[in-house]
Formats: sequence, structure tokens, C-alpha cells
Amino acid sequence: MKRLLSIFSMFSVKMFFGFWIIAICAILATRWVSVKFTEMEEIRPIPRSAMHTLKKVNNRLIQTGERHGEKIWRLIDNRDKRVPKEIWLKSADSHRIASNARKQTAEIKDYILNSQFDHPVARVFGNSQLLGPIDLQFNDHSYQLFVSRPLHGKDFLGRIHAIPFWLRIVTTLLVTGLLSWLLARLFMRPMNVLKQASEKFGGGELNTRIPQFDQRIDEFGQLGQAFNIMAERIQESVSSQQRLLGDISHELRSPLTRLQLALSLANRVNDRSDEMQRYLQRCETEVARLDDMISQALQLSRLENQLVHMNSEPVNIGNICGKLVNDYELVLAEKQLQLHSDIAQNLIIEGDAAMLSSAIENLLSNAIRYSPEQTQIQLSCQVYDGFIHIVITDQGQGVEASQLHQIFKPFYRTSEARDRISGGTGLGLAIASRAIAAHGGDIYAQIASKNKTNPGLQVTIKLPYDATLNN
Repeated sequence: MKRLLSIFSMFSVKMFFGFWIIAICAILATRWVSVKFTEMEEIRPIPRSAMHTLKKVNNRLIQTGERHGEKIWRLIDNRDKRVPKEIWLKSADSHRIASNARKQTAEIKDYILNSQFDHPVARVFGNSQLLGPIDLQFNDHSYQLFVSRPLHGKDFLGRIHAIPFWLRIVTTLLVTGLLSWLLARLFMRPMNVLKQASEKFGGGELNTRIPQFDQRIDEFGQLGQAFNIMAERIQESVSSQQRLLGDISHELRSPLTRLQLALSLANRVNDRSDEMQRYLQRCETEVARLDDMISQALQLSRLENQLVHMNSEPVNIGNICGKLVNDYELVLAEKQLQLHSDIAQNLIIEGDAAMLSSAIENLLSNAIRYSPEQTQIQLSCQVYDGFIHIVITDQGQGVEASQLHQIFKPFYRTSEARDRISGGTGLGLAIASRAIAAHGGDIYAQIASKNKTNPGLQVTIKLPYDATLNN
């Protein structure tokens, strides 16, 4: 039983039976409608009750004509209230037709004129049924009498027959199309859930799971369970790497501190040769770089593990940018760089001032580090399109277009030689990216100019702007 249930729960089996049932229903419906329409077009024997109606109308019509001495033809044409309604009278001699029916269609007229009748019959025309003929003799003239009567709501076939042919086709297409669409929606619903979960997971939400698929035993259930297992393993792997990075960085602090102490003691020795002094200075430089790299690695590890508590408070982005410009005045002067700033005031958002300041400082320090001497750096901080845009542009060697999305990854380096000379660690942009993402913003880079020698790099930070905080 379980084996049979698992077979019929398969997506391929469901799809097969689903479309098969729809096809069968469409065929049966088409066949049924065709048969019914064919039956309705046939001329049927007149029922006994209808024959009684015809005779009753016939007698009344003759009595009315005789009583008032008028021609039956005139009574019908003039729609005299003394005669029954819905009468069709055909002259046997001249093939002329008179009728007081409310709806006199050409189809009924042609049928009466062009048909030969051996006995009374019944036939449906739209919403009415034509009964007859019955022979009528009046003033030495022969007539054929027909009576039409409306088809009421209970006569379903008559209602269908009244529908135009093109509307029948459209209705059939709409019904089968609706059923197919509902079936497709039913089948695609779990696929959409998988798609949304995959997009979230690909966007960095590594805790995304699909718990509702655990109880399914079809292909979608198997796919969802495989997704959950994959996501669990990837999250564990990434978390392990992040913990390892943080643990190693933390453990390196102790020997690094001892090394710094040893260098400090070595610098106190008086009888040092010039060569020894150069070696000691080189060691101090490398130790400082290592200390900076460990600090940034720890900061990145905390951001990625969400261990850093974000102190949300009103932060003035304009003041942060202005302070950084002042702090880097000496560095800019030493490298003979010009910084042009365009900073709007009172750009207040809710966020962590330390994290935002660190992110912007990383971008500014990168621009200074990779800018040739006697060039310009531009810093803009303005509001438009509902976002605060912080744009830092340099005139350095820039980055190849294929690498613009990669530079925000940890330890990614576009040029090993350049980073070695400049002292870069490959973590500044990654830290800035994580900090901005924590504030619901975005960060991206692009080539600053078309200059082939020094195209420069332009990095933009977008932060959500709440106008209510700045009133």
C-alpha cells in the first residue's frame, strides 16, 4: 500500500493523470455537446400534449373568424387580441405566411416555407419550440397552422441551442484553459516555493529552509529535503570557516603581542649597527601590518557571524564624512593629493556610528592608498531617489570591469604586487560591504573615467534615507 501511495504521489504521475483527465473531460464534453446539438436539430414527433394545444388553437381560430366574419389572415396579421398568440399560418395555395409571433426569425420562415410535412412535428429554434403543422380549413381555403411556444429555464437543451456557435467554441476554450491553468498553478506552487528559497539562500540568508516539504513524498518533497540538507551543510561549512578565521585571528594576538614587546626591547639596545636598525624597522612595519590584518579579520568574522551588536541611534552621515576629511588632511598633504568634498548637512539615519564610520573610512583610505601623487580624490554625500549616496572617486589605476563585483570578497586582490607595496590586506572593502548591508544599504564599484592609463575607481554607498528623522 505504501509503495502504491508513493508511486501515485510522484509529480510525473500526477501530471500525467491530471492532463489525461482534462483531455478526457474535454473530449467527453465536446462529444456530449455535439450529440445534444445534433439531437436538437432533428425533427421530433410532436408530443400528445402539444397536439392537444394545436387542436385547441385551431378550433379557437376558426370560431373567432366565423363569429366576427373576418378573414383569419387579417386577424393574425393585425395581431388581434381575440386570437391566440404565437401563431404561424401558411397558405397551402400561395405559400404565404402570416404570424403574430413576438419573434419572427428568417430561420423559422424558411423552415415553414421549404419543408414538406406529412404529420405534425416539433422542432427547436433558439429559445422557442415550433409545433405543427395541423390542417386548417376556413372559407374554402386550406392552411397549415403552426404554434410556437417559449422554452423555459428547465429546458436546458433549448438554452444551449440559443447560444451562438462562436460563443460555444469560446466557452469551451475558456473552460478547458481555466482547468489547465489551475492544474499548472497547482503543480507550480511548490516549484515557486523552491525558487524563492533558492533566491533567499543565494542572497546570503543561509538559514533559509523549507520545512513544509518534509512531509511530502513526491519529487518536490525529495527536492525540498535535498535542498534543506544542502543548505544545512553549507551553513555549517561557512560558519566553521568563519569561526576558524576568528579563532586563528584571536590566537595570533598573543604571539604578536610578544613579538611587539621583543622588538621594543631590541630597539632599546644602544650599540646597533645601521643594518640591524633597518632590519628592526622592517620587522616593525610587518608586525604593524600583521596586527592591522588580524584586527580586520576579527572585525569581519564578527560581522559575518552577526556577533557585533549594532547600537542603533540617530547618526549624522554628513558629520561623519566631514570628520574623516579633517582626519586625513595630513595624509593627503604628505602624498600631495587634493580632496574635493561635496557634503550635505543634517543627513540623519538610524544606525551604528562606529560601523558606518569604519565603512566610509575604509573606502577613503583605499582611494588615498591607490591614488598616484598630485591627483584628485572626490567625496560626495548627497540625497536623491530616497537614498543617501556617498560616492568616493579616485584617479588611480582602477579595477578591471570583470573584477568590480569581486573586490568586496574577503582577501580578494586584483594585484598582489600593488597590495604588497601599498600595504593592503584585502579585507577593507569586505568589512565595508558587511557593515553597509547590516544597515539595509548597498555598495558597488564602477570605473570612474575612460582614461586608459588611470581610469580610477568610483565606489558608491547607498543608505536608506528617512525624511522624518531630518525634520
